[in-house]
Amino acid sequence: MKKSYLKALPLMAIALLSGIATAVVEGLLNLHIKDIIDVAFYRNGEGFMGEVVIISLLATGVLVTNTILSVLKGFYRRDANLRLKKDYLQRVFRKNINEFNNESSARYVSNITNDMNTIDTNFIDALFELSLAFASFFVFAVIIAGVSGRILFLIIGLTLVMGILSSVVSKPLKKLFGERSKLYEAYTTYTSEVLNAFRIVRANNLYEKVTEDFGKRSRKLQEKSFQIDKYSTYIYAFQNGTMTLVFMGIIATSVYYAIKGEITLGGVILIVNNSERMMRPLQMAGELYPKIISSKPLFRSLEESLKNTSENIETDEIDEFKGTIEIEKASFSYGENEVFMDLDLSFRKGGKYLVVGPSGGGKSTLLRLLRKYFYVDGGDILVDGMKLKSIRKDSWFRRIANVEQRIFIFDDSLRNNLTLYREADSDAIESAASAAGLTDFIVNLPEGLDTVLEDNGRNISGGEKGRIALARALLSKSDILLLDEAFASLDYNTARDIERTILMIEDLTVINVSHVVIDENKSLYDDIIRISGKGASSLLERAGVLQ
Repeated sequence: MKKSYLKALPLMAIALLSGIATAVVEGLLNLHIKDIIDVAFYRNGEGFMGEVVIISLLATGVLVTNTILSVLKGFYRRDANLRLKKDYLQRVFRKNINEFNNESSARYVSNITNDMNTIDTNFIDALFELSLAFASFFVFAVIIAGVSGRILFLIIGLTLVMGILSSVVSKPLKKLFGERSKLYEAYTTYTSEVLNAFRIVRANNLYEKVTEDFGKRSRKLQEKSFQIDKYSTYIYAFQNGTMTLVFMGIIATSVYYAIKGEITLGGVILIVNNSERMMRPLQMAGELYPKIISSKPLFRSLEESLKNTSENIETDEIDEFKGTIEIEKASFSYGENEVFMDLDLSFRKGGKYLVVGPSGGGKSTLLRLLRKYFYVDGGDILVDGMKLKSIRKDSWFRRIANVEQRIFIFDDSLRNNLTLYREADSDAIESAASAAGLTDFIVNLPEGLDTVLEDNGRNISGGEKGRIALARALLSKSDILLLDEAFASLDYNTARDIERTILMIEDLTVINVSHVVIDENKSLYDDIIRISGKGASSLLERAGVLQ
């Protein structure tokens, strides 16, 4: 993640240069304010109007440079945040599918919202402000050195002591920020679960239970935020107190040297005005450095959420499925739950296969293995002689089309939901929609293919979502079609017609896992395979089993 942030550093450097320019102009302005005071008190006003003109020009310059600084800082923060969020999302989609499914999606939501917002405030913005403050420190140090070197060293010494003390008392903030990040993650996960279970909560009168649990979690999170705010207030009060004492000491010392005649009245005012600018970076260091350090656990948490615990080296490409898929002595388990052992199966190009069997027998697991969601524990899956696990995912995914039990509908037009944002001509869309039984549905929509489907398809039925998924698969022009209970939400006649249309497509390899066996279409399958924990068997070789 930090590598993405580093790409925003050029913009940060440009913004800092504008900040340094602002500090230089402000420094020159302070020097001329010193001069105009000295002109008034020591030279009877000689050259007063000239100083007024210069001060007016410099004040305008401060306004201009500050405006430029604000704009450039905004560009820097925007660029840094966009890079971090884009990189995070890209890497989320490089996670192994099985590992992603094993974790709550709320964790990723919390990371990209709560944690990213904290990083923006406590790292991206804080690092810039601290860098700018220290750049300004050197500018104003040079200005004060021109008036009195001894006072400059006094200011540096006192502010160093103040900065060290502030840093020490700020250390506990790092721990508190880390604890709050974990609470945010748990809070987001729980909120997501409650909203997803809305119907269950309503139907079973679980309001009191949910409200009580939600209240406890909210209270715990707010108490942690209160702890952070309370401790931050103590630190702020301590810093202000020490800064006031230091400031009073600097004023007293400056007045002492003025009485001795070593500096002018204008010099005293310049030192008083600019000493705060010199102390501010070290004060900010005490406040911002703990925040910057507290971002480390957040970056670590983001990185850990993106790691794949099992890395598989993929080197092979597959441009076309030409021959067979061979499953040889394959075994697979979910933890200690064994799904199958020594599974042997073969699927040839263009073949049509119906896979049946008891629930939990491994039918859907077979498809997950073919989709590369998981890898076999033992044995092999070979595609045209290549090990499936060595074929690059992006290459393999171009060869297969999926219709899964859980269908996601984008909040977008029906057209984009069918094409999945790929180019497709109208004839191809019409043909796929017809084959999936969507023609009448499209005709009755107010804007046809351009009708927007809302919020994961809440404005359409489950059967319509199923037909959209089928049309997507047909539009992909893939070599292999993997169907997982694709016809479960359709009425018998519609399912029969769509299944027949799919099975009549030449050269398309179809592997259909289904509890729905349509008698009229059985003859169109090359094999009907029964899978159970004991293995697989062909039902076509055992006459009468399905009759």
